[in-house]
Amino acid sequence: MADKTYWKTLEEKAAGGVSGTADEFPEPLETGSASNLDRRSFLKAAGFTLGAATLAGCREGVVEKAIPYLVTPETIVPGRPYWMASTCGGCEAGCGVLVKCRDGRPIKLEGNPDHPVSRGGLCAVGQASVLELYDSKRLRAPLQAGKQSTWREVDDAVLHALDETRGRSGQVRFLTTSDSGPAARGAISRFLAGFADGRVVRYDPLSCSAILDAHAATHGARMLPRYRFDEADAVVAIDADFLGTWISPVEFTAGYTSRRRLDETRREMSWHAQFEPGMTITGGKADLRVAVRPADVRAILERLAQRVGLSGIEPPHELPAPVAAKVDAAAVRLGRAGSRALVVCGTNDLASQRLVNRINQHLGAYGTTLDLSRSSFQKQGSDGELARLVAEIGNGEVDALFIAGVNPVYDLPGSAELAVAIEKIPLVVSFATIADETSARARFVCPDHHFLEAWRDYEPVAGVVAVGQPAIAPLGATRAMIESLAAWSGAARPAYEIIRETWASEVAARAGSTDSADKLWSKTLSTGFLELDPAATAAAWNEAEWSSGMEAAAPAVEGLTLVIYPAVGMLDGRHAHNPWLHEMPDPVTKVTWDNYASFSPATAARLGVEEGRVVTIAAGGVSASLPAHLQPGQHDVVVSVAMGYGRAGTERFSLTGPQWIFRRRLQKESEPVGARVAGFATLEGGVMKLSRAGVSVTPTAALHPLAATQQHHSLFVPEHLNPKPGEKRPIVQETTLGAWQHDPRAGEPGGHHFDADLWKPHEYTGHRWGMAIDLSACTGCSGCVISCQAENNVPVVGKDEVLRQREMHWLRIDRYYAETEDGVDMVQQPMMCVHCENASCESVCPVVATVHSEEGLNQQVYNRCVGTRYCANNCAFKVRRFNWFDYPHEDRLQNMVLNPDVTVRSRGVMEKCSMCVQRIEYAKLEAKRRGVPFADGDAKMACEQSCPARAIVFGDINDPESRVSKAQHDPRYYVALGELNLRPAVGYKRLVRNREEAVARHEEKTHV
Repeated sequence: MADKTYWKTLEEKAAGGVSGTADEFPEPLETGSASNLDRRSFLKAAGFTLGAATLAGCREGVVEKAIPYLVTPETIVPGRPYWMASTCGGCEAGCGVLVKCRDGRPIKLEGNPDHPVSRGGLCAVGQASVLELYDSKRLRAPLQAGKQSTWREVDDAVLHALDETRGRSGQVRFLTTSDSGPAARGAISRFLAGFADGRVVRYDPLSCSAILDAHAATHGARMLPRYRFDEADAVVAIDADFLGTWISPVEFTAGYTSRRRLDETRREMSWHAQFEPGMTITGGKADLRVAVRPADVRAILERLAQRVGLSGIEPPHELPAPVAAKVDAAAVRLGRAGSRALVVCGTNDLASQRLVNRINQHLGAYGTTLDLSRSSFQKQGSDGELARLVAEIGNGEVDALFIAGVNPVYDLPGSAELAVAIEKIPLVVSFATIADETSARARFVCPDHHFLEAWRDYEPVAGVVAVGQPAIAPLGATRAMIESLAAWSGAARPAYEIIRETWASEVAARAGSTDSADKLWSKTLSTGFLELDPAATAAAWNEAEWSSGMEAAAPAVEGLTLVIYPAVGMLDGRHAHNPWLHEMPDPVTKVTWDNYASFSPATAARLGVEEGRVVTIAAGGVSASLPAHLQPGQHDVVVSVAMGYGRAGTERFSLTGPQWIFRRRLQKESEPVGARVAGFATLEGGVMKLSRAGVSVTPTAALHPLAATQQHHSLFVPEHLNPKPGEKRPIVQETTLGAWQHDPRAGEPGGHHFDADLWKPHEYTGHRWGMAIDLSACTGCSGCVISCQAENNVPVVGKDEVLRQREMHWLRIDRYYAETEDGVDMVQQPMMCVHCENASCESVCPVVATVHSEEGLNQQVYNRCVGTRYCANNCAFKVRRFNWFDYPHEDRLQNMVLNPDVTVRSRGVMEKCSMCVQRIEYAKLEAKRRGVPFADGDAKMACEQSCPARAIVFGDINDPESRVSKAQHDPRYYVALGELNLRPAVGYKRLVRNREEAVARHEEKTHV
């Protein structure tokens, strides 16, 4: 734990009136406009600066001690990283990870390429979760009645309360999420077995309960199928952002993009239609995207069922003609694909999900694109059981409530009443890792470990059993949940022993291997997972039951419909204390540090709402005020708001950013980041609904600026500045599948490219590094953005600085829209320093701080840079970042996440993508140490390694057999702004859509 007597946290410094640059400026300067600055003030400022520098040089240096190992551990070599196979705990998907550790501390997570679920990718949330390990606000010890206690005192008090509960045969309920493996499930079962009325209730804030309930009706078993996008020739998704936030986006992205890559060996690609109320990254990748009302989902499914050949199904109401025509087109594609078709729906409605099952069954998709033999355990929550528990709590029937991994007071509607009811329960125990809305009502808070500190097991998919092993000793007096349950069951044991016992008794028996349990355990620790034969399932289609009890669809309600959706970074709000994710631009809107009410441009004009105007949304006695955002591609009757914001404790982020004496705060310290909108959800009839029709929207006089980054470094040329009116810069090039099959260079714009040089060309006698990005595969998920931030110590600057266009991300993802006959297309394009051979930045630097290496890298010499920013002004791609301030590094605990291989830059220097030069050099040294030649793939960039879509390829251009060399010789390959003859080492493969119409040029709209 951080020693607060030795240093102060950022919040304490701010509260004490000490700025982040107090050492640099001991007293405030007089400020004013340049026109009012007189000679006296100028000399005072100049003299003060000289005096401050003199005083700084006279101070005693800080003494830092380096303590060597007395006995060096076998696996640790100081200065060299080591890796541990584990499982990500950022959500319920259970992706496999490799944890990079340096000197006993985790500093980076990478996807495990051998893991059968995630296949080597890792999302932004997974990448950022390592920062949460070092959060100084994590609970470090148990709490009793809100005060810090000891485990002995808590255990005695809990055991006494449990004895009282047994004495009166009270109801004991264990409320948890789907994120658990065999050992955790067994520990909970053994604990509840000690009570006359004990029951576990699982719920997922991002509920898929209707899908499981629908399969209980149609297949006789409540299960979630494993969706095999890698087997699908045609995909129709209805309100399911499966590439962004739905169920298992890393797994689905890997499967989906495996059918979208084109090369000499693969000449076909899958077809994808998306019907959704608001724009998502999945909709942006679709070949056919249609904006629809949430009330039309049932009608779309019923018309789709009709068109694929099912009889006796009538839509509840007529669809708009354009939507109906698109549904018919999708049905034709599904019919052609047959058993290799897949229909998915994210609407949590039982009748709709039964229809989805019926369509997939009719097409023959079960057993091909839907796998029930290896069903998914990633979502197991039951909204019906949750509603029953809420009723029991409200009626005062629960005597003891244990809460693990969920935050019902924040997640659920009617939170005020639920909070009061929970406080009346005699025994409430929370296992929260950080103080939240629910733990504040608990009698005992027994903080669990962070997943990087704990022994855990997982089973994300039937037959794939994985482990999570600690990469660091617990940073506080926390305790694993299963250890707490064991202690309260009278059999206290470490979590490691509990998991090993479960492994020997259950997992080894299922393995069907001649290897001993110990050998299987060792193998799992090495690989991170173990594949078993799944248990036999009796699930079978029941034609007689699929439509029984299906209620009629509710009539559409006039007016606006509020849709609550999970943001890619926040999900359900569990990561609201992670500043990396707050500052990550939303992949669609590019907004940071806020949630907002999104309107279509037409609806915003009708309501008289502009960007940043605060509106009040109200319905059913619930209201919330949020800034407005104008979103192309959204249906005109839909208002969409991201969930996961407005969390208690996020008020501290109002101080995030440089604490300098002139700083203007745009947010009061008492306000959390964003607004909570869970109150608009409904839990009725055993179903959680995240949409509500008939909401009212009232504009206010207030303005709330949104820190959106898309316009900051745009490569779009306004019409009045374009030297060739009517022509757009082809930053993003695209074509159609048919055109590409006819001509591999389809989509290449015409025009003359200048090849003449003023300088002698560079000679590369050894390596020459380069990169290629396949725009057909890239989804814009932003996993690469956070991976780059973690690898290269990119600082968080805060909302105020982002508003000033001073974000520091080395890699950005540009998002462009284009209007089409069907609505709006969206494309995503990663953009970083492209390491030009004829680099315009190198020729203008007066101190030669930016230079060209003999291996083709454009290098930035930090110690030489004086911050003239000439290079940034001269960069055609606008990818250089100026470090305006010494961004906060006072939190010594959080500094443990910093990568020691990369310099932490000081203020006043220019920085940019280095193409992870530290990884290149390390790979070269490792090859030399092993006495083997450097091979293609030995060095992987942080962005490349994390990409779930495998859209990024890095390597040696001089090696004709390297992947990047082959990619750059692909006819689809092009470089951005090629007409400038900068000769970038980073380029792109044209985007190909599986559609028949001519290609549309993408341009950025002025209203986004």
